[in-house]
Amino acid sequence: MLLMSLAITATAMTPVELRINGVSLVRGNDGTLVPESMNEQFLKGVYIGTMRELADNQIFITDFEHADNYTIAVLKTGGDYYLGTYKLKGGIIDGAFLLHDGDIVMGCDYSNTGDNKMYSNSSTVMLEDGKVSVTRNFTTGVNVHQPGGPVLTEDGSWTKVYVVDESGKISVETNQFYSKWTEADNMSVPGNRGEKTITESDKCRSLGLGMNFLSLYTEPVSQENEESPERIDKTLGQFEAMLHNPRLRNAASDISNCFSFFASQQAGLVLRNPKVWLSWLEKKPESKSMEIVNNSLRTNQSFRTELLKELKSLKDKKLRKAWERRLK
Repeated sequence: MLLMSLAITATAMTPVELRINGVSLVRGNDGTLVPESMNEQFLKGVYIGTMRELADNQIFITDFEHADNYTIAVLKTGGDYYLGTYKLKGGIIDGAFLLHDGDIVMGCDYSNTGDNKMYSNSSTVMLEDGKVSVTRNFTTGVNVHQPGGPVLTEDGSWTKVYVVDESGKISVETNQFYSKWTEADNMSVPGNRGEKTITESDKCRSLGLGMNFLSLYTEPVSQENEESPERIDKTLGQFEAMLHNPRLRNAASDISNCFSFFASQQAGLVLRNPKVWLSWLEKKPESKSMEIVNNSLRTNQSFRTELLKELKSLKDKKLRKAWERRLK
């Protein structure tokens, strides 16, 4: 369940006209709905996926703040949340993907050979005084290898705080973690009295490799550079290696789900920022990321069509021609 801090209270009954991204919108009791014809205008270059997918979705502005030179807006489409900054007269300045509800389970440490089990709890997205705080809460049951061993659980959270500068560019101010680690007696063992020990910390023990991906795909668009594909590709390769590790067969299904999710999002990131990604991929034709892109080109006609469209706007003629040959 996602809890949202709203800038406008639910007591407002009369529709109110407001202006965001140079567009006049009407705020009603159910929030502010962006007309579907303007979906691309609000999220092009920020949305992770094809514009065809975006066109079929409804976008709600759940929170916003006006500054002297721009407007900050939190947008919701399906179970996903985005952050956008917009020029007062219209135009996107910067953006970031904030949250896919429940995605924290992709950050679970599945290298535990006994199979950890993580569950997503409520998440929050809060905009206040030019800062956006995104908190993902979770509970993990940590496997104990020896029979009759203690019952280990972790209740934790990851909070990522975004700030906006005077020009409307977004950066990450902090990444904060909280852990409540509980070690309790296993009541199946005769003589145990149900005692438990609780340890609080700013480090989460049950988060693992997947956090690399979650951290990277929630970075502001303006912060993305060629190091981003490199790091994402490394994470994808490491996850694939986990899939083939016989020691992790108990977690194979969870690892496979994570890999599929990461691969889908990676393909969307290519379309979001083709200049960075296509340049990197051209230098890394044997990479796991290139394999994923090639698979998307074979199986997803919308992806192929949109990538061809994006190629036409590339200023690097050599790169553009190389990819046009590849897509023939």
